[in-house]
Amino acid sequence: MPEGHRDYMTIGEVVEQLSAQYPDLSISKIRFLEDEGLVSPERTGGGYRKFHPGDVSRIELVLRLQKEHFMPLAVIREKLKDIDKGRVPPELAPATGRSEAMALPLEEAETVPVSQAPELLGLPTSFVKELASFGLVTLVAGERGEEIAGSDIAIAHACWDLRKFGIEPRHLRMYETFAEREAGFFSQALMPSGRHRTPEVRQKLMDTLNELTELTGALKRSMLHRALARVFDDVM
Repeated sequence: MPEGHRDYMTIGEVVEQLSAQYPDLSISKIRFLEDEGLVSPERTGGGYRKFHPGDVSRIELVLRLQKEHFMPLAVIREKLKDIDKGRVPPELAPATGRSEAMALPLEEAETVPVSQAPELLGLPTSFVKELASFGLVTLVAGERGEEIAGSDIAIAHACWDLRKFGIEPRHLRMYETFAEREAGFFSQALMPSGRHRTPEVRQKLMDTLNELTELTGALKRSMLHRALARVFDDVM
């Protein structure tokens, strides 16, 4: 971490860190990305930019998508909106190093103040609180009031999108029940092998859980499709 105990970098330090991989990067280029709304660093009291690790990763992602995928900024902006909502487009998973695969421990995920949900997540504050009342997301007490964990943001957006089909949060409680039951089932099956949480065991457990969720997800989709075919036999 540059200079003392700062948890952020200056714009010059960002250029210095990324210039080896992106020689054409300059301070003016980063300012341009900010003007285009692709990165939004905090400011000090004196107006200087503060680039936290997440900001630097975001800049690096934009540069990589330009360099390796030849994406125009307008397209990158839309892709970043998906990522901000907790959705990683499949074609970007290799570039971002992220996917829908879980990352343990979930309690380390960043949080978003519920009061800022409209501008940061595009979700009404009242809707986030309604989801919490039905146990679909968890709100925690933070320095900025109630906050929603980053791990719950994708859930909140999925619930919001379901409203266009007339499906409200109160209709979705069964999915939380299903998830808890499945987590308990996995726990019983895998806990003996994960008692000693060394880094190696932890990584193996994560890989196993990701594989299990993919397999059971495919099983559930197939069984649901079969059940729907019985109900809508003239459509499916």
